[in-house]
Amino acid sequence: MLRIKNSLTLLVLIGTMLCSSTSLADGLTDLQQALESLKGTTPISATLTNTFTEKRGEGKDLKEQQGSADILLNDNGQGLQITYSKAILDAMDEEARQKLEDEDVPTPTQDAVNNLEASELKTTLSAAGNLQRFIQKATFQGEKEQQCENGQIRELNFDLPLEAVISNKKVRGYVNDFDGQYQIWIDKKGFPLKSRLSFSGSGRAFIFFSMQAQTHATTYYQVAGNRLVILDREYHRAYDSSWDTSETQGRESLVLHQPQISTDSTLVAQCNVTDQQRSQG
Repeated sequence: MLRIKNSLTLLVLIGTMLCSSTSLADGLTDLQQALESLKGTTPISATLTNTFTEKRGEGKDLKEQQGSADILLNDNGQGLQITYSKAILDAMDEEARQKLEDEDVPTPTQDAVNNLEASELKTTLSAAGNLQRFIQKATFQGEKEQQCENGQIRELNFDLPLEAVISNKKVRGYVNDFDGQYQIWIDKKGFPLKSRLSFSGSGRAFIFFSMQAQTHATTYYQVAGNRLVILDREYHRAYDSSWDTSETQGRESLVLHQPQISTDSTLVAQCNVTDQQRSQG
């Protein structure tokens, strides 16, 4: 009788472990299935505003500039169209003219525009594919449930290898130490709400060039039609090397013109996970 009871206890324990393991995998599976459904073919137009503050150098050589730029984005299925207003183009021309007279003059509008590459703009309107590829490079560590103001959510945690952040193989050869972490919060159906990326690294090029870098970025997502768009992204980057020191804080905010956000996606737009909730999770 005791042997039977012990066997039943063992089966219960095994069953609990299997259920726990399955539960841990559910969030990642749900996320992958949700991303697969967001093909990004819905016609869309939006205005992206990029603002940043940059500090470069130290002491008496410290230089600081602030810049911003509004960019109109449109994708109707025929390709991505990027439109700069006349005011932005005029400001860039004026900065280029001033640069001829003084090479140290700040160029905040040019920098705000140049910081947004075409591939990044495409990802802003269609984030699912890029997020899928990024997660494939990461190592899934597990998930935990949290209570959001609008419902239950799940936090998925990943470790990041160096190749997930730096695609250039030659550059990776100069990095000696690297630590990367990634969290993404999903709703009950697996659709992304928010993600947080943080990494730091150091390295050396040749004998006399050393470098240290760290980045933190928080991204908020929204489902619009069959697209996953990036509604808001805040970032902080710091870089220190033998030849330069810089620190940049910025924000990229998207205002959708079309399509309108559906009411059944309000959880994505309104759910906000605080650091206190994360520590309690």
